[in-house]
Amino acid sequence: MASSHNFVSIVHLFLFFFFLFLLGPRLEFIKHASCTESLTVKCLEKERKTLLAFKECLTDPSGRLSSWVGENCCTWRGVGCDNRTRHVVKLDLKNPVSVFDTKTDEVSRDFKKSCLGGKISPSLLDLKLLSYLDLSLNNFNGNNIPTFLGSLESLRYLNLSFSSFGGVITPHLGNLSCLQYLDLSSGSFFGNFSGLEVESLQWLAGFPSLKYLSMSVVNLSKASDWLQAVNMLPSLSELHLHGCGLVSLPHTIYSINFTGLSVLDLSSNKFDSPIPHWLSNVSDLTVLNLANSSLRFFSYTAISNIHSLCELHLSHNFQLEGQLPSSLGNLTNLHILDLSFNNFTGEIPSSFANLCQLQTFDLSFSDVRGEIVGLVDGLSRCSTSSLESLVLSENNLLGGILPHSLGGLEKLKTIDLGYCSFWGSIPSSVGKLSSLQELFLSDNQMNGSISETIGNLSMLVSLELDYNFWEGVLTETHFQNLSRLEHMVLSVSESTKWTLVIKVNHDWLPPFKLKLIGLYNVLIGPQFPTWLRDQTELMTLLLVNVGISDTIPHGFWNSCSNIGYLNFSNNELRGQVSHLPI
Repeated sequence: MASSHNFVSIVHLFLFFFFLFLLGPRLEFIKHASCTESLTVKCLEKERKTLLAFKECLTDPSGRLSSWVGENCCTWRGVGCDNRTRHVVKLDLKNPVSVFDTKTDEVSRDFKKSCLGGKISPSLLDLKLLSYLDLSLNNFNGNNIPTFLGSLESLRYLNLSFSSFGGVITPHLGNLSCLQYLDLSSGSFFGNFSGLEVESLQWLAGFPSLKYLSMSVVNLSKASDWLQAVNMLPSLSELHLHGCGLVSLPHTIYSINFTGLSVLDLSSNKFDSPIPHWLSNVSDLTVLNLANSSLRFFSYTAISNIHSLCELHLSHNFQLEGQLPSSLGNLTNLHILDLSFNNFTGEIPSSFANLCQLQTFDLSFSDVRGEIVGLVDGLSRCSTSSLESLVLSENNLLGGILPHSLGGLEKLKTIDLGYCSFWGSIPSSVGKLSSLQELFLSDNQMNGSISETIGNLSMLVSLELDYNFWEGVLTETHFQNLSRLEHMVLSVSESTKWTLVIKVNHDWLPPFKLKLIGLYNVLIGPQFPTWLRDQTELMTLLLVNVGISDTIPHGFWNSCSNIGYLNFSNNELRGQVSHLPI
């Protein structure tokens, strides 16, 4: 996978999954069985007036609260009442318009218009039994989080994430002793603002029942006590502290209280120390994210305080380092392990082969070295192979041959081993990976053949094998079942010439409709390939030094009117170009 061509798309892809993971409906335990919007429940008059006073202080350019009329506030949009007591117990005012409806990194007009703003009225204090409050993905224009929210004693769920709050987070929130879910993730999709920060996290001690805590992109650089504070949360199941400017990752901890922790995200912080061994004692972990991955989200300029993330990665000054602890192999419940964009030394520990529940394993850009035979052999011997994504790219001292046991990881959807030092052939066992969607082996030392069994990969969407030393002939068999293929990039190093040949029948019709074709130093000529006329969805076509000595068929341009980028250099094309794509 040539990073110069694909990095932006990768950035957006990872960003999409990051926000989806962060903002989606997360924990079932915060749902209210008694909360309803039933038409049979009529709200209390006093609370109806309270809601109207709350609405009066808000700006609502899209009219989201236009249903807030009439006598029965339990039927109003976003309002939930208790069937028995008729009290308002839920306000779900999260922006319903998807933030992912974007164009060229700009948040859509509909999303902006749909944001609530203004001020949060202290009239909410009259909702004595309010247990659920969600104001996420709105725009409160840098205002502080109101101190009085700490007096809503019945709150079990509070979500203020990505709503342009600013300033120091009030420690009065620590009075919410019933809270089980708290999301204060800082961020804005509108202009510049200072973001949220804290001076200490000792107020977290007020949450004995807290199960979910997210403060991603909140400035915690002054909170040297962050680990001690979090360790006072015995019920904690998920902790998200992505991009918080944390500088200290203590090597030891006296006693671990959050033993039930399932998800730990400490990615994109300022750690420059080894991974602490105490992590291996948090045995219930299913997700461990220690990636220094702020670059992945850098191009998403809609987050106006993204500058606070840039310093975390661009200079590579802040990275985890040292040997990967073999004790991480004891975390046998792990489903996701992301240690990418760090500066480790040595090899991948053999104990990682014990992580049979792993679905995603990412060690890209991490300076690991050695071979992967032991890792793959071990994972393939698991009674049920769970691995879906194996990403080890950009480790130029990681190499060896691709083990035959790779085909035993039957659930793999992504193999990304680009920009390493692998050599030899693609093992025929890869053809057993019936779920594989992405195969990236760009820029290695592969010097063997490309197995015909690749043609069995009916789910494959992206095949990128460029900048290697391939040998042999590709025929129709290599492509026979690739009906979903959209991106194909093949090339041979410039130090060789045409050791790889695509040889198909003149009247061959491919099973795929490609959007991107990149062929460099691969012989497909001398005639202009007839099968290209069938590729009517092409947007990028690169045929560089492919041995074509022919004229471009006149009808070719009519079938490829969507092409935006074209390169036919280092060939011997003749005649006139009758039409160029616009």
